[in-house]
Amino acid sequence: MRTSRCCLGYRQLSLAEIAVERAAFYEERLKDCGSTALQEHSQLVSRLSNEYLSLRVTLAWRQDRLDLAKLMLNKVNFNTESLEPSSAEELADLFFEISESHSKKTQWDEAVHWLERAHNILLGQSQDLLIGDAGELRISILHRMARALLNLDSDGSQGKAWNIIRELELDCGDRLVVLLLKLDVFAADASHSAQDYCDILHKIVRTIHLTDTNVRTMLHHVHKLRSRSPLMAHYVLLTLLTERLIGAEETKWIEKTLITIIWNCTNSTNFLDVLTSLSEVLDAMANGTAKAMSPTATHAAQVLLWKRIEASYNHQIYDTAEAWCRLALHALFSNSGGLNIAKLQRKLMLCALGMSDQAKAQEVYSQMSPSNKKDPSTMYLLYKVALRCRDSGLAAQCIGTICTASNKDATLLYACVLEAQQTGDHLQIVRSLQRVLEKYNYNAPNEIHLPALLRCTARVLIRELENPHSQVIDCVDEICKLFEAAAAQARTSRRSGMNDPFSLAELDWFSRNSYNLSLKFCTSWSPKQTLRLVQSCLKFIGLYPAAIIDPSMTADLSLRRLFCDFLCGSLLIVLARGEENLEYQLQHYTNVRKLTDDFRVDVKGQVNRLEGGAKIDLQRKHASLLAFDYEAAARLKAWDSLNKIIKACETGGRVWTHC
Repeated sequence: MRTSRCCLGYRQLSLAEIAVERAAFYEERLKDCGSTALQEHSQLVSRLSNEYLSLRVTLAWRQDRLDLAKLMLNKVNFNTESLEPSSAEELADLFFEISESHSKKTQWDEAVHWLERAHNILLGQSQDLLIGDAGELRISILHRMARALLNLDSDGSQGKAWNIIRELELDCGDRLVVLLLKLDVFAADASHSAQDYCDILHKIVRTIHLTDTNVRTMLHHVHKLRSRSPLMAHYVLLTLLTERLIGAEETKWIEKTLITIIWNCTNSTNFLDVLTSLSEVLDAMANGTAKAMSPTATHAAQVLLWKRIEASYNHQIYDTAEAWCRLALHALFSNSGGLNIAKLQRKLMLCALGMSDQAKAQEVYSQMSPSNKKDPSTMYLLYKVALRCRDSGLAAQCIGTICTASNKDATLLYACVLEAQQTGDHLQIVRSLQRVLEKYNYNAPNEIHLPALLRCTARVLIRELENPHSQVIDCVDEICKLFEAAAAQARTSRRSGMNDPFSLAELDWFSRNSYNLSLKFCTSWSPKQTLRLVQSCLKFIGLYPAAIIDPSMTADLSLRRLFCDFLCGSLLIVLARGEENLEYQLQHYTNVRKLTDDFRVDVKGQVNRLEGGAKIDLQRKHASLLAFDYEAAARLKAWDSLNKIIKACETGGRVWTHC
């Protein structure tokens, strides 16, 4: 039997089986001995027989043949009272282990069967004679039996479990194992109220020895209580935190409990005043502990609080959202990091804007760190404040900071445009659109339709141009700059040949508007400004795709080009006559001559097509350009060209008269 026991200990089951079979031979021999011999050694024989039986059951269990063990135990008239205390304890411990294997497989009925056997063995012994850990073994057996009965969920199983708990109460009093069993019974039986569960938890909280396992167990049962009553769970957590953990100064326990409190509060709606309660908890924590929460715990807490902030803000309950923000900015969460603090402060600014309290928004901004103040997102919110306060200087400062940020994304600038449109501040609309174009160097990313952006900006500038009370400075120069940039981008897109955003309709819009503007304001703008716009129109005309233009559009474009050439020539003569720099003056005259040549080539087809007043007007323009050409040739000392110009005037004169 020693050999069998040793082989079983080392899991050498085949050897153990051989040894047990040999022991069986001797066990049979003992039975065949005379009664006299048996009487002399009755106690020894009884002990050996029980040990042999225990080995057979253990071997059957190890071989996963418990049916054989059951059969053997049923056949043998097993007298538990004849067991020695040590053998009884050993056998009860074996049955306890067998029940544990069944519990792991959730075979609760089998687990109860073996636990009952173990309990009966110990009951058959005199408690005074039991040695070792027999008392603790009995408590463990009863505890596991109660849990198995609760999981068995059969008729009467809960009643049996409750009877076992009462028995344990008589033996152990309010030990933790008994109280936890009570909690399991209360959780399984709906007839017990949440208050019963809460009372047991309070008793455990006030008496439990603080260890990692015990604190985790407490929090586990608090979660169960919360499913019935979040408010009761809150009070239990407060008791655990304020009466036990703060004094213990174990940071990880405190942080876990506080996170659980915040989770419970942020996910509950039936608290009378959850914000006040949480604020009191955080203040008590700050007063009771000298240091702030760790970054990890702070992040977890602020994630939970952020959900309530967003929920309140999205429902436009701005005062509640503000209160949640201030909780998230509590001194206890000072390890949250600059970015998270800035995010919360910006949300405070948004709440203030939602409540139309611009002063409060500026106050929050003043409390930010210098780096967070310069953040483009913060500048955008301050820009909204500036618009509502009609502070154009502050708005311009915000736009400038956003534009000079290293990030190439102009999303915030677009948002500034929309904000300005909503407030009706045309000055800020213009400035925002200008900054957007400057940000992209008058280009745009793939997701932005560049012609639409340019058209939108042009319309705003033109509207401001026609507004006598406009505060936009150098509006004409900005218009000229925009149309020049649009022509340059259209030319670049046409050359690339891939995903060209400047369609025929876009080219026509820019061409027509640049010409109409130059013609409308040629007498009020400076010649240089008008010339820039006309030259942009000519560039757009040169980009029209010849393959897709119908004849009527071709004729209109040719006529528009002639008008632009005439207007350019007239403006260049004015610039040349007023230019003091000789080099620039001669360059203007050279350009006049070139435009006159272009006009002379194109005008022939139009003269043959037109009739009446339109034809006469074109002839007069040609005659005027010839006069300008003569002046230019004389200034450039191109004496050989004068005779040709005079002949052209004479020929043209006869033709015009005949017509």
